[in-house]
Amino acid sequence: MIYEVIKIEEDIDFGCEERSDDQPLLAVVTLKNSAGETIVRKFPDRELENEQIQSKDRVIIDENGKLCKALEEDWTKNCTPKTVDVQKFVSMMEAVKAGQEIDWKCPFCGEEVKRLEQEDGHTVIGCTSCDMRINLENH
Repeated sequence: MIYEVIKIEEDIDFGCEERSDDQPLLAVVTLKNSAGETIVRKFPDRELENEQIQSKDRVIIDENGKLCKALEEDWTKNCTPKTVDVQKFVSMMEAVKAGQEIDWKCPFCGEEVKRLEQEDGHTVIGCTSCDMRINLENH
């Protein structure tokens, strides 16, 4: 699911004690989905900085619970071996192609990615919600 970042605040609620040195600094993020529902979640502040997430950004929560910017129409220009774990991506495609159920979230809308079709040497992997599709030829 795609959310809009409404607000990002520093997490200052540590109860009766202060934050210990081994705890990461957290940010409290208020998100709103397309139905107008809001959720509030805590994410490591460093991750938000690394992803350059700010108010008004369109984001998803990935399969690891990490907040990531939703991909835009020109997403391919940002795909390099430095930004994409190619081995992980290929492993996930092979697992889905083999019919395994895995936790893979669509980078466009945050919904489930799974095998949609497989016949006559052709496999289609895609999102169950949006039109993201990967067409593979079986060799």
